[in-house]
Amino acid sequence: MAEASPTVARRILAKALRERREAARITGGKAAGHAGMHAGTLSRVESASTRIQPGTAQLLMRFYGASDEECEAAFQLAHLARRKGWWRSYKSVPKWFEPYLGLEADAVFLRGYQDQLLPELFQTEEYAHLVAQASIPALSEVEVRERVEICLKRQERLTGLNPLRLDVVMSESALRLEVGGATTMKPQLSSLLERCDLPNVTCRIFPYSAGAFPHQSGSFTSLSFEEESQLGFSFGEVVYQGHEAGASYLEDEDTTTRFRAIFENLRDRALSEDGSRALIERVLTEYS
Repeated sequence: MAEASPTVARRILAKALRERREAARITGGKAAGHAGMHAGTLSRVESASTRIQPGTAQLLMRFYGASDEECEAAFQLAHLARRKGWWRSYKSVPKWFEPYLGLEADAVFLRGYQDQLLPELFQTEEYAHLVAQASIPALSEVEVRERVEICLKRQERLTGLNPLRLDVVMSESALRLEVGGATTMKPQLSSLLERCDLPNVTCRIFPYSAGAFPHQSGSFTSLSFEEESQLGFSFGEVVYQGHEAGASYLEDEDTTTRFRAIFENLRDRALSEDGSRALIERVLTEYS
C-alpha cells in the first residue's frame, strides 16, 4: 500500500473510517465532536471528498476501537492521501478528472467501452493533439500540449512493470471516425494494432451489424484494484463516466455489478479478437 496514489489512499481510508465507525455504532456527530471537527467535515472525509490530518485519522480509529496496527495504517494512509499526484503539476487537468487519474494510476484491471473516439490509452500523439484541439470551450496551445503529455504518460502503464490489464470494446464508429485524415489515421490504426497485440491487452470491436446497444449512456470505464489494503478492506470496482458537465464515479455494488453485466454483453456480441484485428486492418487499408 506504500505506493498507493493519493486518490486511492483517500478512498480506502474513507471507507475504513466509515465502516469502523458504523461497526462501533457511533454517530457521525459524536465522532466529529471527539475529533474536534464539524459533522459535515467528517461526512466529507467519509465520502472521500476531502482529506484528513493523519493524527486525526489515527485518533478516530482509536476511538472506534481499532487495533494499534489499524490505527498506524490509518495514519499512513492519511499521509499518503495528502501527497500530490504527478498530474497535479499540470494546470489544465479539470478538477473532476483528477480522481480518475489517481484511480487509473493504482488500478490493476480496466474494462471499458468506447463509443465515439479511440481509447486515450491507445491514442497516438497526433490523434490526441487533434482531439484536444477540438475541445469546447477551446483550449490554449499550452493546455492542448499538457493534455497530450498526460495522455502519453498514462500509456506508460501498459508497458511498464506490473502492466495494467486492459479489456476494451470499441464501437465500429470509434474505429472509423476520421480524425485528421489519412496522415493521422494510418499511424493511429497501425499503433492500435500494436497495442492490441500486447499480452495484457484485449481489444474487440462492436460492429454496426451487432444491433442495438445494451447501454445508451455512452462510454464508461470500470476500474478494479488489489483485493486487500493495509486496513484489510477490499476496494472493489469504480465505474467512471465522463459527461459534458464533468464526471460520475459510481462505487455501490449494485451499480458496478450492472455495468459489469453491460460490458460482458457488449464483449460477447462484439467481434472476436481475430475478427476485430481483421476489421482494423481492413479500415487501415482504406487509407492506403
